[in-house]
Amino acid sequence: MRERIAANDAIWLQDSATNLMVINAMIITDRLDLDTLRTTFQRRIFEGTEAGRFERLRCRITGQGLRRYWARDPDFDIARHIFASRARHLHSLEAVQAYVGREASQKLDWDHPQWEIQVIDPFEEGSTALLVRIHHSIGDGEALVCLLFTLMDGDWDSGHGISHAAGPPPDEGRLGQLLRAAAVPLSAPGILLRRLTWFPDRNPMHGPALSGTKRVAWTRPLDLEVVKKARHRIGASVNDVLMASVSGAFSTYLAQRGGVAPSRFLISMPVNVRHPGESLRCENHFAPVPLELPAGSCALGQRILAVKTRMDRMKRSAVPMVIYELQRALLALLPKAVSRGLIDFLANKCTAVVTNITGPCRDISLEGRRVRSILFWVPQRARIGVGISILSFAGKVQLGVITDEALVPDPAPLIKAFEEEFESLRTL
Repeated sequence: MRERIAANDAIWLQDSATNLMVINAMIITDRLDLDTLRTTFQRRIFEGTEAGRFERLRCRITGQGLRRYWARDPDFDIARHIFASRARHLHSLEAVQAYVGREASQKLDWDHPQWEIQVIDPFEEGSTALLVRIHHSIGDGEALVCLLFTLMDGDWDSGHGISHAAGPPPDEGRLGQLLRAAAVPLSAPGILLRRLTWFPDRNPMHGPALSGTKRVAWTRPLDLEVVKKARHRIGASVNDVLMASVSGAFSTYLAQRGGVAPSRFLISMPVNVRHPGESLRCENHFAPVPLELPAGSCALGQRILAVKTRMDRMKRSAVPMVIYELQRALLALLPKAVSRGLIDFLANKCTAVVTNITGPCRDISLEGRRVRSILFWVPQRARIGVGISILSFAGKVQLGVITDEALVPDPAPLIKAFEEEFESLRTL
């Protein structure tokens, strides 16, 4: 196999010394041994009926500049990619988080396919942890979550139970899709001009130079029913409620550190631009849309409604497709340094990357072992040093935070602030 790397994937071949374009995830299961995982991965991902969707996992990147290709690794060995972790003595939450942070700061091996799964066994309370690291050029969060669920027991098709919370309206219809597509070239100049003239965020979480040393943390599993009840009372979506809670946590964190919360936060939100029902495969098919979140100074209910207004407007606009096509055009038409500079200039206006993915609503298992928890940490580009990742399944929701040590040395207070915002939903 030799396939030209498309522009929408090549955009993420832009690792820097301080920000690696690697998606990190952790799956915690009942005890699972290394050999069983390798055998299951080989059978379900590489030899299953949907193996073609995951062919990139056996390919390394060759070529230079705009002429880069996916090429089958002649020395591919699954044992090189799925192996026993180097971790030792991870007997506390702090030790686990420190280890994941160190690994998130390390590059992957460019001589082979850019992914690995570290098996941490034994873990805690009779469990095994799988630390998954996959380069963003292989696929976006939606495709990679599909990969994880294909690995699980059961019949998971390309879209069953998996949806991006900020994607296009599922009931939009073919006419709506055509109208939005037609609006892309007409609205592109105005959308680009507005984004270029936005003032960048300036606060302790955004602005100072990055160190490249990552720190991670995550919440305990939270009851998704609390969010659903809040959305029904307000008349919003689950994603609206969670985004408003993130904004409140940002404000609380800054206030606790003696800072003054701004009137709004700019975030970069990955928005799925696939058509509803489109089959998922390893690729990047999303737009990093800049979005304004109201700060936590206003009441929680008002904040949720303000987020809903902005999200609804964005979903029904041409903004995601304009940004998606603009990035592809910049990479294809301009020199690499110029296109990267323009993309980074737009990204640098945002305090954080925030993404929310909804998984299946029922319990899942891997070779008969119950999956206890799934976490992931979204990468950041340019000078963004904060990433917020939310994933829900089986009635629970968890939030993962990854930060640069120079901006947020300890993300635990940020996690605590989000959990306090979450509890406030009960009395909304």
